[in-house]
Amino acid sequence: MNPIKAYLSWVSNYADSLYRLSGYSVNAEFLKFVITYVPLLIPPLIVSALIINLMPFKYLIAVVALVLIIDYVAVLLRVIMKIRIRAGHFDRGIITTLLTAIPLMASNATLTELISTLAMIEKDSEIAREFRLILKDVNDGGLDIIAALRRSIERVPSQLYTNVMGLLIESYRVSSNIADVMFLKLDYLIRNKHNRLRSITQTLSFLLEVYLVLVLLMPILLTLIAITLSPLGPIYIGSITMDPLTVLILTLMVYAPIMGYVTYLLIDSTLSNA
Repeated sequence: MNPIKAYLSWVSNYADSLYRLSGYSVNAEFLKFVITYVPLLIPPLIVSALIINLMPFKYLIAVVALVLIIDYVAVLLRVIMKIRIRAGHFDRGIITTLLTAIPLMASNATLTELISTLAMIEKDSEIAREFRLILKDVNDGGLDIIAALRRSIERVPSQLYTNVMGLLIESYRVSSNIADVMFLKLDYLIRNKHNRLRSITQTLSFLLEVYLVLVLLMPILLTLIAITLSPLGPIYIGSITMDPLTVLILTLMVYAPIMGYVTYLLIDSTLSNA
């Protein structure tokens, strides 16, 4: 198979996948153009910059190649971040959505009526938009509700949403009372959420203790040790004389900011998993 055709086919499928997972919220043609053709333009430009000896043209080509690389990375990262943010909406909001949906299921509402109602009353804008896309597939695309839900599963980049909607579809096919099945799933999700939050709380408590010791108390402790040992003579680390003033400056200006930033990253990473 022609390598160029294989590459174009792969990139086209990848761009279509990103476009679908973003909920059709990006410009598909622009995305496909950037991630398809920019990588093909960059190598010839780099080779030309290395070969050409005329300085103005050499620098101009190098700048153009650099701009294309930055644009390519920026476009790709923007779409990927949009997909991750979209997945977060469903991971955080699916429990609230189930709390609203289960009473509707218990009242024997059809799946179409269920999705239609959720599209109107759902507070999370991204989830409500997805339900409107499902209704659009049914009303304008000619799909039945099950096929529209399956397409929605392919469109949403959330494993939790996939599990819930997959269970809804299977329950609809084999059970006359899907409310009971979904209630059991909701109970499991709430328990799992509770256990995860308890674990995160314990981790945060530990990180705060580490922050207290390493960032706040350690500079004071090191300074006191330097003051206590100063009558015995200066302490050397390499060519640096570790007198109490130097220790105080290094711990406050170098050690404490670095350790504080590391602790902040750990806490932020822990909270992002809540």
